[in-house]
Amino acid sequence: MKIELLNEPLLEFADDFLCDDPKKGISTTGFYSLSNRTHRSEIHYSVIGTKKEISLYKEMIERFSEKIESGSTFKLKNKGNTNFEKETLFDDFDFENEILFEGINKKLNPDFPGFNSESCFKCEFLNNPDNDLVIKESKLKDIFINENTTELKILRVVELFKNAYDEIIENNLSVIPDIIVIVVSNEIFDKLSTIKVGNTWLNFRRYLKAEILSLNKNIPVQLILEDTITGKKKSIQDTSMIAWNYCVAQYYKTANCTPWTIKDIDADTCYLGISFHKVNEINDNSLRSSIAQAFNKDGKGLVFTGKQFEWNKSKTKVVTPHLHREYARELIQNVLKQYIRINKHTPKRVVVHKTSEFWDSYISSEYDEVGGIIEGIESVLGVEADFDFVCIRPTKFRVLRSGDYPVLRGTYVELNEDKAILYTSGYIPYFNTYPGPFIPSPLRVENIGETPIKDICKEIFALTKMNFNNADYYDSSPITLQFSKKVGEIIQYLPKEIENPPNRYFYYM
Repeated sequence: MKIELLNEPLLEFADDFLCDDPKKGISTTGFYSLSNRTHRSEIHYSVIGTKKEISLYKEMIERFSEKIESGSTFKLKNKGNTNFEKETLFDDFDFENEILFEGINKKLNPDFPGFNSESCFKCEFLNNPDNDLVIKESKLKDIFINENTTELKILRVVELFKNAYDEIIENNLSVIPDIIVIVVSNEIFDKLSTIKVGNTWLNFRRYLKAEILSLNKNIPVQLILEDTITGKKKSIQDTSMIAWNYCVAQYYKTANCTPWTIKDIDADTCYLGISFHKVNEINDNSLRSSIAQAFNKDGKGLVFTGKQFEWNKSKTKVVTPHLHREYARELIQNVLKQYIRINKHTPKRVVVHKTSEFWDSYISSEYDEVGGIIEGIESVLGVEADFDFVCIRPTKFRVLRSGDYPVLRGTYVELNEDKAILYTSGYIPYFNTYPGPFIPSPLRVENIGETPIKDICKEIFALTKMNFNNADYYDSSPITLQFSKKVGEIIQYLPKEIENPPNRYFYYM
């Protein structure tokens, strides 16, 4: 066993500027897209909501166009614990468990420069009021008064928003919006966020996103809570932090612009995450589906949904699903073909991340997912293609450190040539603090492949800095696993007749 500290991965921004902090990089030279000619200087948006909600949203956007000084008391997402099974019932943009910080720390909570064409962002929000759609408050009141069950209330409200989204697009607009924003009122959030229907759950946000995706209109939608706009949300972050996270997320949604990229990661490698989710069937709790999401070094994500299959845990004696050999082969083939078509680049290596072990023919001839994935890779990329199958999951293993703070983020413990422990959260010297109230939980990493386990962990470490749904310094899990789970949460609500849902991740954000 040996212990060492991995260097914090460097990110690349405009003008080849390198640093490890997204906010510092953007403030210094701007978005990476400024250098690779994919930059957009304007984000056109439309808003759906009541007159009051639309007005409040535009006031927020106006505030975001100006510099916002960070406060001395602020909240950060708790990233100390990695839990791939965590249930997020409603997230308008990446809010999670938050912890309170007091005191001035301009690195951890920097001022917001202002999202406008003259600032470091070189981009601005634009809106034509004629392209907004007002929801009459009386319509919402009628739904809450006249519908007998909470389930019917959710269905009616979702239908109202879905039709409004469709109407905006069908209105022959002079300027097609890049994003359509739906403001969710406090009453909807309080009463309809998540309810139980039979033996399953109906989540308002996920169901609404899925219904809009089923229209196949190719304009991303952003849901935002009324209390987030007004600053009254119970777990609200500092205003400067909200502005950072919100503006970066909307920029990424605009034609897949790239806020930053990773410097030291292989451009010829396709990083693929596979996750499983329950199909939202009231009468059948054994149906599963798989989500595969492929990423390149620029963080551009491609989503692919596998066919539904039955996983009978009483028969297999294992709770976590595994892929049938033929299913695995077909899934990988389809993902790689789409990856090559969209990125116009053929990878030489494929890295597959999963939170459960990879079964081979020695464990199960029927569920030989290793054999199926290899067949899929070689059928598309040839027999010379390299591959690594990486199992990433939480562990009770802990490294203790003397002093007031826990171990450093990047602490690496090599157990043997194909197993290691990696701390993706922990004390960060750059901030001179640890942003978490609990002892950080590391990841246990196991690899099937020829790449050294240390290099595998370096890649995982780098991929924790590629979540464009915020401007945070890091996430505790790599995008390959974090994003595929979030996509699965929405896809389970898609209508059965939708065989080819949108394949870009930003539609699901």
